[in-house]
Amino acid sequence: MRKSVVRCLVVLSIALVSVALAACAASSGSTGSAVPSGQAGEKKGFTPSLDTATKCSLSVAGSYDNFEALEAEFDKFNEYYPNVELSYTKLDDYNNVVSTALNSEDAPDIYFAFDFMMDSDSHKPVFEHAEDLSDSARGIDLSCVRPSLLCKDDAGACPMAPIFSSTSGILVNEDLFEKEKISVPTNYEELLAACDAFNKAGYPTPILTYNVASAYGNLVGELMYGDAAKNPKMVEKLNSLDPSAGEYMRPVLEKVNVMKEHGCFNLDVCNELKNGYNALILRFFEGDIPMALCSGDTASGTTKRESQSEAFSAHPFSYALYPFTLSDEGASLLDKPSVQFAVNKEGKNLDMANEFMRFLMNQQELNNIARAKRLLTVTSDLSFDGMYAPFSKIDPSRVISTHEVGLTDGVTIQYRVAAFQVANGEASIDKAIAGYGTYEL
Repeated sequence: MRKSVVRCLVVLSIALVSVALAACAASSGSTGSAVPSGQAGEKKGFTPSLDTATKCSLSVAGSYDNFEALEAEFDKFNEYYPNVELSYTKLDDYNNVVSTALNSEDAPDIYFAFDFMMDSDSHKPVFEHAEDLSDSARGIDLSCVRPSLLCKDDAGACPMAPIFSSTSGILVNEDLFEKEKISVPTNYEELLAACDAFNKAGYPTPILTYNVASAYGNLVGELMYGDAAKNPKMVEKLNSLDPSAGEYMRPVLEKVNVMKEHGCFNLDVCNELKNGYNALILRFFEGDIPMALCSGDTASGTTKRESQSEAFSAHPFSYALYPFTLSDEGASLLDKPSVQFAVNKEGKNLDMANEFMRFLMNQQELNNIARAKRLLTVTSDLSFDGMYAPFSKIDPSRVISTHEVGLTDGVTIQYRVAAFQVANGEASIDKAIAGYGTYEL
């Protein structure tokens, strides 16, 4: 049966991946489109555990305006349970109203939850209503999810399961690298060398970014989290916004300054971007930019914009999202859970809600929904989608779990603004460090 999307306006450790990541699959075509994984040990198909004639309704509440990828999963679930009506509801101002929605008569059966909510008193109801999805009695197998993405509370329960993940990286025009016989950089020295080579060859800018402070998290995030993961005392001091903690930023800012000196960013070109998300992709599609700094969320918007670019339509090229690093040791996967689902344990159709989660939480369905939304899968099969396949080369020991490191949003703001000021020549390294704890976006 067809489902309707209900749009409601309401005022309502460094973790080791248990399964080795597959070798990088070659990106096929010009778009980094999905490629079959062919991995051994893939999850088997779903087998219903309830009466398939059960008639009920399930609602999912979230913050997306629309969620076609989830609707596709609804359709597949209906092949097993044809009498279950599923719907998706978008709640306006989601983060502020979800707690109220869970206490209403029309409380959702499944809902978005985020790791940042776990430390917030105002979001306690979000987790007071949540099932422990790791409880074996639920029958939900989380083993196909990268362990670095699973968020647990103090009691060891898992109140939410990641559906999508995100990371930071660089969109790489693979054709330009091949044309100029330059290797895609895998460490900081190679990055500088690549930028020098592209500058010498006369390209507008080796790296494109929208030049606002918020975008600089993609530049410094991996090294910021990598340093903090090695030093728990550093995390505590940074989170307190102690001015003296600014000194921890020095290694990052020194590398940003060297990048400025090497001309890695032509800020005149970057400053031409008026709409960060859309303009960055369309400028990259002009075909003369080797690299574009962005998040996985930005990279997910590339496919829809290929047809919007006259330049790309006329002269398509191969591209993919690659790891970006300021580390001398090599790139890491900065692993961030994005959208996560929680099950309302007080929902009217709890057994069926758990059954839907059991259906969704397997490698095949999680890969399918990630491919449909064009976001990074939460499974270990990073090579299945050519867009993100370069991340499958990263050693499991270099996976950095952002929620396990535990840096607050306030810390990332300090690093972003400081890096922006140094890159733009607005502050020396010492001055940027001295401002730690005072920066706002």
